[in-house]
Amino acid sequence: MKLHPAALPGALMATALAAALAAPAVAMADPVIGLSTAGNGIYDTYADLWTNVTDTGLATGFIPGLTVGPGGAAPYLTELRTQMVVGTMTNSNIPALVTPPGLNSTFELSKIVRFQELVDAQTPTTAHFTLPGSQSAAMDVDPLHAGVQNFAVYFDRLGTSKAVPGNGAGTVRCYGAGVTSTGCGAAGDPDGDGVLIMSGHLVFNDASFTASGGVGTGSFDSRFSLDYVNSLYLDINTAGIFRDKFTGTTNVPSFFVPATMWDGTAPDAGGVPFLKVDSSQSFIAVPEPATLTLLGLGFAGLALGRRRNAAG
Repeated sequence: MKLHPAALPGALMATALAAALAAPAVAMADPVIGLSTAGNGIYDTYADLWTNVTDTGLATGFIPGLTVGPGGAAPYLTELRTQMVVGTMTNSNIPALVTPPGLNSTFELSKIVRFQELVDAQTPTTAHFTLPGSQSAAMDVDPLHAGVQNFAVYFDRLGTSKAVPGNGAGTVRCYGAGVTSTGCGAAGDPDGDGVLIMSGHLVFNDASFTASGGVGTGSFDSRFSLDYVNSLYLDINTAGIFRDKFTGTTNVPSFFVPATMWDGTAPDAGGVPFLKVDSSQSFIAVPEPATLTLLGLGFAGLALGRRRNAAG
């Protein structure tokens, strides 16, 4: 397919932006992610990698045993929910643990994720997931801010009770003030007083899953562009050009039996089990808006030069 010269600037700029978002993620040399444990804008911890405590995921809509691809069924949508609690923080400049005192004893940082994945290839024992064209409004975990935000992070001061993440009864947390569901109440965090400190939308997803007997293992690379940052708790320079890279491995051991998810969701009728999730977030930069503007002007100049040459 040939592009008309007039279409080149927009097409090339869109291609460049897509390539920047999908490029391999590399942590910034100078981490700019500051955390204020007092919530007063005075940042006492700087780290560019957050590692989570083992926690819970749930994939719904997945059809085990199906063949998708040439000669099989058409690609179809599934949904992934995860709930995680940050356990340690690392500064890659040192590198060393810089976990702030009191994390998971006097306060916690919890993260929830909800997004749709497209199964574009599948065999009876393997599956590959990618990014669908758009996300349903039902995937929005932050209704206070515009757009579909697929992930949110909360800062919560712990009271008299604290749930053990992910396994067994009493593991469900109520994320954020006013958030209620069938999973919230006496179990987990009964006060529901978490403060939303960050949210964003999915921009990249590539995941695979392999089943072997009763156990499955997977690898997930999901990246989110930050749309909201609470500056009283987080210091993220030029937040709009940052994304959160969530990577992890997932398996389904028989001993892992969480009660329910953060929004009350349980395994679906197809018998899809809860997933044991180990993961981390790293904060990385993508081209600044000014850089993208200059890039676009450069492409425009290139296209204009081509048009002049054609006219000549």
